[in-house]
Amino acid sequence: MVANHSGNSRHTSVGKGFLIFLAVVWAVGSCRAVPADFRVWVANDSVRIDPRGGKAYEDNPFLFPDALTGDYQSSSLIWNGARRTVTLKAARNESVSFQIIIDRLTDKPLSHVRAKIGDLVGPNGSRISREQMELFKEWYAEVKRPSSMDYTLGAGWYPDALLPCDRWQGNLYPANYIMPFDIPDQLNNLGKQQRNQALWIDLYVPKERAEAPPGRYRSRIVVAADSGSIELNLDLEVWDFALPEESHLAGNIHTDTEINDLPEDLELKYFQLIRRHRLAMGVLGYAPDAEIKGTDLRIDWTSYDRRLGKYLDGRAFTGEYGYHGPGYGIPIEHLVLPFDSHPMNVYKVRRGIQIAGKEFKFYRAWPVDLPEQGITPEYETVFKKAFQAFQQHFDANPRWNRTRLIVFFLGLDEAYDETSWEQMVYYAKLLDSSGATRLKFRIDGLYPMEAMERLSKYVDIAILAPGNWDLARVKEMRKNGIEDWFYTSPGVVDGDLLGCRAMSWVCWKYGISSWTVWELDYNALRAYLFPETYVTGDRVYNLHGMLVYRGETMGLKQPVASIRLKQLRRGAQDYEYFWLAARDSKGRAMVDQAVGGVINDPLRSELSWGLPGMWNHNSEVWEKVRIRIGEALHSSGR
Repeated sequence: MVANHSGNSRHTSVGKGFLIFLAVVWAVGSCRAVPADFRVWVANDSVRIDPRGGKAYEDNPFLFPDALTGDYQSSSLIWNGARRTVTLKAARNESVSFQIIIDRLTDKPLSHVRAKIGDLVGPNGSRISREQMELFKEWYAEVKRPSSMDYTLGAGWYPDALLPCDRWQGNLYPANYIMPFDIPDQLNNLGKQQRNQALWIDLYVPKERAEAPPGRYRSRIVVAADSGSIELNLDLEVWDFALPEESHLAGNIHTDTEINDLPEDLELKYFQLIRRHRLAMGVLGYAPDAEIKGTDLRIDWTSYDRRLGKYLDGRAFTGEYGYHGPGYGIPIEHLVLPFDSHPMNVYKVRRGIQIAGKEFKFYRAWPVDLPEQGITPEYETVFKKAFQAFQQHFDANPRWNRTRLIVFFLGLDEAYDETSWEQMVYYAKLLDSSGATRLKFRIDGLYPMEAMERLSKYVDIAILAPGNWDLARVKEMRKNGIEDWFYTSPGVVDGDLLGCRAMSWVCWKYGISSWTVWELDYNALRAYLFPETYVTGDRVYNLHGMLVYRGETMGLKQPVASIRLKQLRRGAQDYEYFWLAARDSKGRAMVDQAVGGVINDPLRSELSWGLPGMWNHNSEVWEKVRIRIGEALHSSGR
């Protein structure tokens, strides 16, 4: 017994010593594997990280006492720093996003930084391919003069444009020019003050259950530099339901810049980009060739149909044109027709009523200019024939019957005088008398509720602005068949990023049909370097009207999405969660309560969108609502 005991003790000591030796070797190896000059952490998709210090711009307790705070670099709803694990939850046919923040820990530049992501492996060996993920390098724009609003997050370098690392096809630079990169980044040129660089990852979950069975999927992310590499775990839980193909809100981005003047292959990429983000784009300026002699109107539809046909029947959003993603094969939601009034800022007289035309903006009156002597019977006849021609042409193409046809007079946009309002009423009545009932007359602007209430008696779509919002009056308008949208500016770059996500949540809370924002890419060619895209007098608005960047400026053959566009997508996808859950009374009550707990009453305020108090400014509170509804939908098998 004694001999055996001593023998066992000896062997046990050797075994312990060997294990300690292995532990030391492992520890040394681990120390060598983990570089000392950088670290990696993960942020959610609703914050922007300051590249100089690593703090979220939204982490501003003096401005937003209810904002995201604490040590989110170590732990958050999606990030476990101790385990280096990113945890996401998503439905099928949904995109989820996160940001990888690469921190430089020494004063020495970090060289040859790169990232790699593998396939996601799930239940029974099922896979979500790496092809369903997109990796972007975030581009920083320097705000020197804060935007002229009631609040601002201040000056600084804001990440916004998302340069695609995977599909970089440049004319000016070699392929994959931005991958690898250095910190500080020589291209973005922040200088020595840049301590970190953010990468943005989009992950799209395929719609079909066979392609993405419910369950947990895992992958590895490797972030490397010359000094070593760091591995992250990516965990994705796929719920057992899919977001619909067709959007039930389709927020509208109004654009009257040059989209319709782009080469057709590039124009297609804009339409596809907007569709992938579950949004709609109202492009002004598409007009068929027309010849007018007296009251004889002849329209040649050849070039018009060739250019727009693929959007009207949905082919542009299929594999035939290289598309994958939500809204597959679905035609565009609406088409803005080319009608407009006289583009000169002059006054005409008709039957004793002054008719005002707003100043010329981007294109001419259509189908006919206003005669010098004012409105004539011939003028009215041509307009009626043009209205009728559009209805007849679209009725002759049954595959185009899912697109709404909208008549919007840019020459009367944001016209705030009585004579302009009379002109709006005049053209709305003219459309009505033509019998072209498929064409819907739209007006929009920052009009007082009294004016919108008056005008809405004659139009189909009335776009209201926050400030004088009165839900009781709006409900009366709805009873009369008027469709109400709302209009605001959701995001200068130094404003609250949640303002973009809030657009769709506000629509749900108030029962609004849709929202619209002004401009896709205003002043786009200078926006990478000069964020003051909209300046009027001594007032400046940083990246106002700028949701998509021109890719050619950076040597790309495709448009470049902004982080703010991604937030508009997040809100649009949230709306589909609400729609799915609210198909029974219990689900409706759950959704209404959850949304009401986040959104307060922003439409009653004339102050800048996103001001403290309009909604909860902690992005994790919003995400918990999505997760709660998602888990309920998953459990119910919807």
